[in-house]
Amino acid sequence: MFITQDQLRQARRELVVRPRSISRIEWPDFKIRPISEEWQYFGRVPAYKSAVANTAYIWRDSEPVDRFGPMPARFAARRFELKGSGLLLPASAPLWAGSDPYKIWSEADAVAVATRDPTAVAAWHAVMDIPLNVRPENWRWLCEGFLHSQLVQQGAAVAWAIHAVEGTDGEWIIRPHMHAIVTARYWRRDKRHGRRHPNWIGSWAQQKRMEFAWRRRCSSMRDLTRAGFFVNGCWPSLIR
Repeated sequence: MFITQDQLRQARRELVVRPRSISRIEWPDFKIRPISEEWQYFGRVPAYKSAVANTAYIWRDSEPVDRFGPMPARFAARRFELKGSGLLLPASAPLWAGSDPYKIWSEADAVAVATRDPTAVAAWHAVMDIPLNVRPENWRWLCEGFLHSQLVQQGAAVAWAIHAVEGTDGEWIIRPHMHAIVTARYWRRDKRHGRRHPNWIGSWAQQKRMEFAWRRRCSSMRDLTRAGFFVNGCWPSLIR
């Protein structure tokens, strides 16, 4: 007996298409885009063209200057949205990397410019929703642990920030979400400095794996909460 096209389409709908009953909390939004001089998002406003500018944007910092000039004053004007931020580096990172939080990103921009290819990627900008069932005091644990396990332990440098604004009526004016700037290139000052790194979300498949890993982590946190694994008002630091 042969399978008909209608049966095949029905099987695809059941196995592949996301069920409508699953809420956005179960499936948090996850986006990754490249940071390069010519990148645009489907014809909309051009993305900030440098890794320095993207990092300053998520940190709500108007002080830095990149090759296009100073950062807009509106970055700092929106600092009230910032609920947490930092620069994550591997344990073996050189001292210079932590002494100037923008050094890695300015060097990544310089390498991209040196290629004379305006599409050359200096870094990646990832944005991921934080489920509303995660308590604000656990946002940092959720985000830092995820970035450590997925990227920093593989040698990547990551600038991160959490943005959110809650209204007086308990509704979210800006839903909680995390930004992560991930270098696309080897950033240590060794013989590989400036080369494209093949494993730091540099391909569509790697980006999808990271997206599913974020969904799993959010789902695991929901399950831990239901099971009562909450110690002294915070999550155990050793859980990744």
